[in-house]
Amino acid sequence: MNKAVFLPPVVVAVIVIIFSGILVLRDGDARQQSDPQSTVMTKCTACHTTRRICDNLGEKDREEWIRTVSEMVSKGADVAGQDIPAVAEYLANLEPGSEPVCR
Repeated sequence: MNKAVFLPPVVVAVIVIIFSGILVLRDGDARQQSDPQSTVMTKCTACHTTRRICDNLGEKDREEWIRTVSEMVSKGADVAGQDIPAVAEYLANLEPGSEPVCR
């Protein structure tokens, strides 16, 4: 005969709190990794100045930026593949002369 196992409410509450905390931490990491402005200002500038990026604002559309960022990744840029579309969207929507890229 199978007996149902019931956990005391305190144990259930502790499990829920721990699980919720893990989800919040993971969500926070995901947001941090996918901040396109931060990615551009830290990862893209590891190899060249922002002037190079600034000169292309308003010249490239989203698809051209995807190709450019993907090419930079293939050359060693430390940008996660999942972040490339967000970075491209960010750059495609910046007006020429926009800060912080064009200072």
